[in-house]
Amino acid sequence: MNDWDKQLLLALNGQWSEPWDAVWLWITNQHHWWWFYLLLVIWLFYRLPWRKALVLILLALVLLGLNDQFINLVKHLTGRFRPCNELELRPLLHILKCTTQKSFFSGHAANSFLLASLIRVAVGAKLGRLVSLVLFAWATAMAYSRIYVGVHYPSDVLVGALEGILLGTVAGYLFRKKFSG
Repeated sequence: MNDWDKQLLLALNGQWSEPWDAVWLWITNQHHWWWFYLLLVIWLFYRLPWRKALVLILLALVLLGLNDQFINLVKHLTGRFRPCNELELRPLLHILKCTTQKSFFSGHAANSFLLASLIRVAVGAKLGRLVSLVLFAWATAMAYSRIYVGVHYPSDVLVGALEGILLGTVAGYLFRKKFSG
């Protein structure tokens, strides 16, 4: 781990106070977002022809599943401990959650940015600025929450976000090419 990563972690992890803890714990739990995913599915069926919406949803599910497996492989190969498991950092961190799984790179960040990028690129102008803003604000909040609760370094989140954006953008362009005519 680089010194800048540790310093940025300490700065970002300690930026808030106890009243914010419940908010960031809620945000970081992907199971709390079922309503968001449901609204997104409904919105896709509203904005797109039903077959196109169905294929996009299935594509997203397959990509998220495969990406999750890829991330777990990378975590296993790199073996980087989470900040909450680093004995020298523990007393300095505001830790709200901890797991023994490895840290590099953030699956929450990767998959949330993958979904946001895929939908943004695949749907294009039909998405609308507000929906695009909401998707990327959600992905950003999900990514930051991993630093706030103490389970990821900033570089874990940054690499995860970049990987998700890259994968989502490529898949979105391929989807648009397939369904453009």
